[in-house]
Amino acid sequence: MRQVAEGVYLVDAWQFGRPGIGGVYLLSGTEAALVESGTSLAVPRVLAGLEEAGIPREAVNWIFVTHVHLDHAGGAGALVKELPRARVVVHPRGAKHLADPTKLVASVKQAVGDRFPLYGEAIPIPWERLHVAEDGERFAVGAHTLRAVFSPGHAPHHLCFFEEVKGLLFTGDAAGLYLGDRLIPATPPPSFDLELSLATLERLSALAPKALCYTHFGLRPGAEGLAEYGELLRWWVQVVGERRTEEAVLAALARQGWPVEDELVREDLLMSVRGVLMYLARREAEGA
Repeated sequence: MRQVAEGVYLVDAWQFGRPGIGGVYLLSGTEAALVESGTSLAVPRVLAGLEEAGIPREAVNWIFVTHVHLDHAGGAGALVKELPRARVVVHPRGAKHLADPTKLVASVKQAVGDRFPLYGEAIPIPWERLHVAEDGERFAVGAHTLRAVFSPGHAPHHLCFFEEVKGLLFTGDAAGLYLGDRLIPATPPPSFDLELSLATLERLSALAPKALCYTHFGLRPGAEGLAEYGELLRWWVQVVGERRTEEAVLAALARQGWPVEDELVREDLLMSVRGVLMYLARREAEGA
């Protein structure tokens, strides 16, 4: 665990058994909160992080999840069993999937295939422990104030959270993955939408954040990553559209020095290719 700002810590969730891939942010003070939960496999690390930061479990009032994909919200059901006062803040379109994760789990299994055991399990969350966020809704967490920002494109149930006191923007996957100082597209099936993603990036830029807090992974000073990701998305959709197969896209990336030999990066890229192909198919059907 490391401190990324005053009263803000990043717990490495060791997502998929590796460091530096996925994280959970802790906000501390007279009250406390988590941003993201990680998978259920990350719960022991999150609880250990709270203890290390001196945050009592009963002080955690909120778990803010950017969206319901299991690497972001899969551990929320297990955490509410350990954090007696915590409620999970979720997009209106995502709440039903946390209350009954059956369809969500089936979708993840289809999307990730053999990797599914690395996502843990999804424990249903009672409705009374869920808080359905409104766009622009503010939450006081001790000295912190978080604003919920609807941010579709990666998924229709995506939220970002803007910490207004320090200017920290918790991006979820709306601004891509930031792994090893490289931006990587996050365009998974079934709901990636280029136009919505670009509109979201413009909306997030208007907040003028002082730093971007990526779930995958870590803090990046400044807001330049938002514009950079918009350029990357346009290029990425063009590359996939021109090549049309996973193998051809990976070959093109390899020629440009992308780390396609890294198994986890490779699998994420393959999933993102599939998401763009579905997006292009929808666009073509609409134009037919």
